[in-house]
Amino acid sequence: MFLIYTAAPSELTVNTNMMLDFNIAQAFGILSFMIGACAFLQKNDQHLKVYLCFLFGCQTTHFYLLGAYTAVAANALSLIRTIISVRYSKAWLGIVFICANVFWGVLLYTTPISLLAIAGACFGTYAVFFLQGIPMRIAFILGAVSWLTHNLFVQSVGATLLEIMVIITNLITIYRLYNDNKSVPVITQ
Repeated sequence: MFLIYTAAPSELTVNTNMMLDFNIAQAFGILSFMIGACAFLQKNDQHLKVYLCFLFGCQTTHFYLLGAYTAVAANALSLIRTIISVRYSKAWLGIVFICANVFWGVLLYTTPISLLAIAGACFGTYAVFFLQGIPMRIAFILGAVSWLTHNLFVQSVGATLLEIMVIITNLITIYRLYNDNKSVPVITQ
């Protein structure tokens, strides 16, 4: 028999049931996966941010239905920050959202696993307010590793697949952006 440690809303619990119930929460996770597949293949940073707005709205609902409230706060803040970052990319806004993530993380802290959601959200916030192009995608990969670990513990099928796909598609997009930059001639004077 295998034991899976899962992050419950209030404490770590042991789940001996290896079969995950497919329910509406998992359906939102799968929908997030599909939206994310479109989002992270975007080479245009603005198009990526628009897709991310839809992704974070879906993810917020998904984690609410799973009872992972720190992840709800992190995704709701990610939704708001991404909407704002489409229009404004001021550093002070990034700092405000990173502080808000830490505040909500402390307020809603239940287990060490919940800190991974906050770390992932902070990487994403830093990415959308402070970075562009390849460095932005690298920060998204770091955030995805945090979220991937979190999602495995809360047994989120769709969100786990999403983060694996985020890592892969960001690597592909980094490669594509690198090749685009290589083919642009450098003009010197």
